[in-house]
Amino acid sequence: MAPNTEFRSKIQVFEPHRASLPPLIPYLKEFWNRRSFAIELSKFADKAEYLGSKFGKVWLVLNPLLLALVYFLLVTVIRGGSTKVNGLTTLAHILIGLFTFYFASNCISAGAQSITSGGRLILNQAFPRALLPFSSSISSFQTFLPTIPVYIFVIVVGKFFYPATQVPRLAWSFLWVPLVVALVGITGFGLALLFATMNVYFRDTNKLLTYIIRIWLYLSPILWQPEMLHGWHRIALYANPLGPVLAATSNIWINGKTPTISEFIGAFAWAFGSILIGGYFFISRERDFAVRI
Repeated sequence: MAPNTEFRSKIQVFEPHRASLPPLIPYLKEFWNRRSFAIELSKFADKAEYLGSKFGKVWLVLNPLLLALVYFLLVTVIRGGSTKVNGLTTLAHILIGLFTFYFASNCISAGAQSITSGGRLILNQAFPRALLPFSSSISSFQTFLPTIPVYIFVIVVGKFFYPATQVPRLAWSFLWVPLVVALVGITGFGLALLFATMNVYFRDTNKLLTYIIRIWLYLSPILWQPEMLHGWHRIALYANPLGPVLAATSNIWINGKTPTISEFIGAFAWAFGSILIGGYFFISRERDFAVRI
């Protein structure tokens, strides 16, 4: 009897190999064709995360909002010396900066765990493994979206009581928001690929990542204004993977201005640099994941 070729074509053999890239065009085509798998996996993960919670998805907004209020108290009330108008501007800056930062950090932290937590799926199904961090990035984006109406509500109410605040009601610069959000997502996804690979080989990566993200938050222009850095000190802003894009976010939402050319160049450089480096390390080693998890 002739062998069942249809069955044989589905057999996978996992063995250690030297890190090398597979043919990229077929890989990217399969990744795109299976994007619906990542979307459905993201929906399932969201339902599972808030299954036993009474507030459910309210925590998507409540967590960063409460944290922003805590930081606002630390930066303004305890420090003292801020007027109510400047206090509203500071709150607006912290809110939009924190919401944007948590979009990227959620991409990274969830993506870093996506391979080790998806071990059974990896062993039993054949698909581009990059879909798992991509699914985590989709979930992070869905978490980010509800925060924007909350931010707008806070600012509209704040401007009603303090119309002198500099936060703009509406500006043409807001047309740049989709591009800036896309750059944040690309940067987060690229770094998620990098840390997901590291987490397969060094399981302590996920624990260290918690502290890295916390320090990263304090080094980013969220609790402080980008304009505070002058001269050569601005190098610290552009050395931060999220520095230029957070400065661009502040320019759009707080100052009502178009981001500067240097902010765009820095944001694009970090976005595509992270996706290229993270993608190379991940894809070149993903065939080794099954024998290490």
